[in-house]
Amino acid sequence: MRRFSTVLLLGLLLGASACGTVPAAAPSASFTPSAVAQQLVVEGDGATLLVDPATGTTTKLPGGVLSPANDLIVSVNARAANTAVEGVDLTGRAVFDLGLPGDYRLPTAYGAAPSGFSPNGKWLVLVSRDATESRFAIIDVAHAAVTQTVTLGSRFTFDAIHNDGTAMYLIEHPQPGTTSYNVRLYDLAAKTLKPDIIFDKAAIAQFDPTVGLMDGTFHVSVAPTTGDWSFGLYMRPSGKPFVHALNVPGHYATCIVDLAGAWTPASLFSMTLSDDGRSLYVVDTAGGTVSVIDALTQHVARTASFRTRGGAGDPRNTSAVISKDGTRLYAAAAGGVASLLTTDLSLRGWLAPDLSVRSLALSADGARLFALAGDAIEVIDASTGRIVSQLAPAPGARALRLLARRQGP
Repeated sequence: MRRFSTVLLLGLLLGASACGTVPAAAPSASFTPSAVAQQLVVEGDGATLLVDPATGTTTKLPGGVLSPANDLIVSVNARAANTAVEGVDLTGRAVFDLGLPGDYRLPTAYGAAPSGFSPNGKWLVLVSRDATESRFAIIDVAHAAVTQTVTLGSRFTFDAIHNDGTAMYLIEHPQPGTTSYNVRLYDLAAKTLKPDIIFDKAAIAQFDPTVGLMDGTFHVSVAPTTGDWSFGLYMRPSGKPFVHALNVPGHYATCIVDLAGAWTPASLFSMTLSDDGRSLYVVDTAGGTVSVIDALTQHVARTASFRTRGGAGDPRNTSAVISKDGTRLYAAAAGGVASLLTTDLSLRGWLAPDLSVRSLALSADGARLFALAGDAIEVIDASTGRIVSQLAPAPGARALRLLARRQGP
């Protein structure tokens, strides 16, 4: 099993229905602006949009990926035999502009993978792969410098990097074309691939490391900004989901296997971590299952099932969010958003039941859900489940993030 990354998830509430094409551009007057000034960051390859959730006013910045520190947009562009890595802050000011020889990309360019960032956003790993080699460029974001390039065999892919940039974790596939894998540690300070395989010694003792001690396909990952743990959601060939919890500074792992549900081609699994870092939620809105993991003990605390609505969704576009007070879980489905109470994991209803959502964000006061659907951002009243307005167009957008707006100069 394996771990890590970075990711989104969602939920819903009571299901009244106003849906489809909604009137225009500003949120409903029934909403009072949150006391906390906020802005939506809308990620996309072609452009990044900063949207005022109160007015819909939009500022366009270069496309790219938002750092976990929420302070930089990083774009990676291969140009002939050179790769340009550029970072701008949320005012649009250029922070760095690096050139790398070769064709380097974010890890996600090669399939489902962690983002490449350390949880604190201070380090970034870019990857260049071909049939024989995997190359990893280690970037010190704070100092705008490539600190080293690591070259290994093509069986290695990126998993995680420590917050202090001293250790990089890799996934090794000893047998090409299979889902079995090992987790390996590359000591960046010593520039050495450690010989030991990292795995849950309490759970695995019978497998051959030349084949792979763990078996599963990576789906999504999340990590608290403290960087102590990285949680990766995997699916076994049998369909059974599990979470690979990697203790990044401690160099050990725990497998969390008692999750509810099973993966099928129709599954819509997502995973999200509470703001306090104590509770990890895994939800499948297609199968109607939810699990809560105690992130401090790495044990499943509760599981439940709930009524689903059917329909076909894209398992690559799933999202879940938790309210700031930790009482509500919202998760996207093929149609609508499921709203669950975290106290007993009961389904409270379906919000915007006809809306196909690929990313969610929730206002600080919990009153509004912002849903990326089609080429627009829709605003959903979390108490009634109705779509109350279309906030702004967002063609080609990939994900939403709601941030506290920086005040002052």
